[in-house]
Amino acid sequence: MKKIILIAKKEFLDMFRDKRTIMRMIMIPLLVFPLIIYLITTVQESQSEKEAGKELEIGYVLNNQSAAMIERMDTTKNFNFVEYQDTFALSADVKNHTINLGIWFADDFDQEYKSGEQATYGVHYRRANEEEYDRFENLLEQQEEYLVQERLALNELPSDYVAPLNLVTTDKSTTREIIGKYAGGFLPYIFMAFCFMGCMLPAIDLFAGEKERGTIETLLVTPVNRVHILIGKMIVVTAFGLLSATIALVGLVGSVYLMGDGGPLTTAIADIVSPQLVVTLYLLLIPVAIFFAGIMIPVSVYARSFKEAQSILTPLNMAVIIPAMLGFLPGLELNYTTACIPIVNVVMSAKAIIAGNAEVGPLIITFASLILLSAVAVFVSFKQFGKESNVLR
Repeated sequence: MKKIILIAKKEFLDMFRDKRTIMRMIMIPLLVFPLIIYLITTVQESQSEKEAGKELEIGYVLNNQSAAMIERMDTTKNFNFVEYQDTFALSADVKNHTINLGIWFADDFDQEYKSGEQATYGVHYRRANEEEYDRFENLLEQQEEYLVQERLALNELPSDYVAPLNLVTTDKSTTREIIGKYAGGFLPYIFMAFCFMGCMLPAIDLFAGEKERGTIETLLVTPVNRVHILIGKMIVVTAFGLLSATIALVGLVGSVYLMGDGGPLTTAIADIVSPQLVVTLYLLLIPVAIFFAGIMIPVSVYARSFKEAQSILTPLNMAVIIPAMLGFLPGLELNYTTACIPIVNVVMSAKAIIAGNAEVGPLIITFASLILLSAVAVFVSFKQFGKESNVLR
């Protein structure tokens, strides 16, 4: 036992001698986690305010019934009501994203309400845009409360009067839109995390690891251009990142098929995970993997040891996790702004592609920004690898 304690004491002393590693272990968690919470909270609040201020286009079909309920709701800010003549056109426009939601009244709505029965009306909505329905539902609840109070103001009424309305909802979202909404942010998040982890260990080993083993000097004196050495190592790092993401994709799709029951959901996922989708995801991931390699290689070149490089690069996971988590926030979609933000643009693009509503313009900007970012990362790696003081430190 005494020998074990002595060995442990010796290892603790070795660890605490490395002041930089200790500082990173203490300071990074202290600074990063409050920063993560602050950023996520700020973005979520900003997005919620943006969604609350967005004007919703609501179509309605009266079916020759009273418009009193629509007139009361039309006074609410950020809601614009448009009259339709038939429910088929209303349903089609909701499904085609021409309007946000639709409300229709049964042809006996007024009669049923006045006779003390439940009056029927319905709402067409898209579950993939549930935030819009939630906002409109608040208006509907206010109208129900108004009608309840109106009935309760009368005397000797049956108990059914406290529930005067019978709501029938119709979801106009496709299965693909729903999967894109709820799983579209998760899929690129997994890809990002595995791609980053796949790049990290090769990047550390091929530079900081070689310095520790003393093989970097032997490689540099060979009749090979230093640029060729760097590019060769970068190809390996990038390939391992893509390999890790590929294994994650195979495992995810395989688990879906193994656990699926062959129903509509499994069929929809099979249609979504098409060769075209896989190719598009790889077109997004290749520059991302090069970018990951480009930020890891300079750190690994600069570090004196494998341990030091690992202690610097491991917290960088947060730089990937924070933007990737934005894909789970409601209302945040691929547009010309998000297409310019690294990591976020990949998540939003993949989410839009999976949902089947990706626009060409933002996708082109996403590809262009990723290629530019990877080029900058390669240039920084070349500059760092070209310094003898870094390579031979």
